[in-house]
Amino acid sequence: MDRLLVDLAKDVKAIAFDFDGVFTDNRELLGFPEGVVVKERSHYDGQGVSLLRDIGIYIALVTNQKEKSAEPAHFLVKKWNALPSAQPFVINPWHPVTLFTGVGHVKKAEAVGAWLEELHLCPGDCAAMGDDIVDVPLLQFVSLRAAPCTAEKVVRDMVHYLSERPAGYGAVRDFANLILESRGIDPRTLRPF
Repeated sequence: MDRLLVDLAKDVKAIAFDFDGVFTDNRELLGFPEGVVVKERSHYDGQGVSLLRDIGIYIALVTNQKEKSAEPAHFLVKKWNALPSAQPFVINPWHPVTLFTGVGHVKKAEAVGAWLEELHLCPGDCAAMGDDIVDVPLLQFVSLRAAPCTAEKVVRDMVHYLSERPAGYGAVRDFANLILESRGIDPRTLRPF
């Protein structure tokens, strides 16, 4: 693994993910009743988010989608934040996942900047994963830039890390595995190798 990539990955304290084209394959099914939006995702990616949260990393989803189109992201974040490990009564509860909807292009970086300020972190503590030109300002804002292998060329050309698996099929898990590996953490036990 590239030394710069390891150095950047091991210092990450927060990660901002685009939703469509990262957690999904960027397609949606419009269903009935009218307005229902269905999107597929991979449980590998959900497990990747859990692994990151378990080692104390803050997670945000940042999407340009809003209203009905953002409902799958809302559902997923609500589900993740209801997991037993995220409840305040457990020892060392996971940080809640934050969701920003209706923010695109430059507004993604602004939303993440405000989120980092609330956490008393800086862009140097943050990574981001995006797939298209609306994610470029966010990717330029953070220290570690990642993308699914299915991202647009302009994004693939600017990132430090490109997943092996495509968006919606394990790209987020690949990135989570990189973060764990950079810290010498075994994903089976969440302890050092």
